Amino acid sequence: MPPHEYHRMMALYQNPELGMTFTQQQAEQYEHEKKNNTTMEAEVIELAHHFNLTDRHARMLDEQLKKRNDTYDDDLASMYEILKGAKNPADLLMVSIRWMAEGTFNGIKTPNPEVEKMAKKFKLDAPSACKLAEVLESRSDPDDDLRKVSSHLERSNRPSALVMMMLKDLKAGNPVDESKKAPAIGSYLHKKEMDKERRSKSRGRGGGGGGRGRRSP
Repeated sequence: MPPHEYHRMMALYQNPELGMTFTQQQAEQYEHEKKNNTTMEAEVIELAHHFNLTDRHARMLDEQLKKRNDTYDDDLASMYEILKGAKNPADLLMVSIRWMAEGTFNGIKTPNPEVEKMAKKFKLDAPSACKLAEVLESRSDPDDDLRKVSSHLERSNRPSALVMMMLKDLKAGNPVDESKKAPAIGSYLHKKEMDKERRSKSRGRGGGGGGRGRRSP
């Protein structure tokens, strides 16, 4: 064993806290280098190739991810989930990057808790939920808009696609009318009505008629 290695081991043996300090210093140095590294991470390059993103977009994402070291892996996994199926991944990426810079990025969940409730209720995909949350940021009365949008989604059997169709009017600042249409087959309201009907029939069968009366002697 080289003399310097022997002396280092003896020092660690006599002072165990020294080893912990070395480990902390190494970890801090790694995080510092990672944060200030101008070379893109291989995982980011791979994601950029997967979604045909430009080098500029990839570098912007890489920069934000390195500032969020504690959630780096989770954020990267979320980006795959958010961008998959998106017609314009670059546009959706820029929304996520902005949220990261603002400190509001929440993985596959949007920063808007009300939109998140709606996404869960109507099973919206990540792209439609993110775009809806983004466009509501510029609306004067997002709560009322969300209520009216909900009236459309609960009657649709393709709620994610419907959200994407409604984005144009929402972005243009046009008013949203409350839907009065009959629920489409397979929609949230249709399923709810079918469940209500089944329960009603079930109660009717269970509560009908008593047993046969006894014969008179």
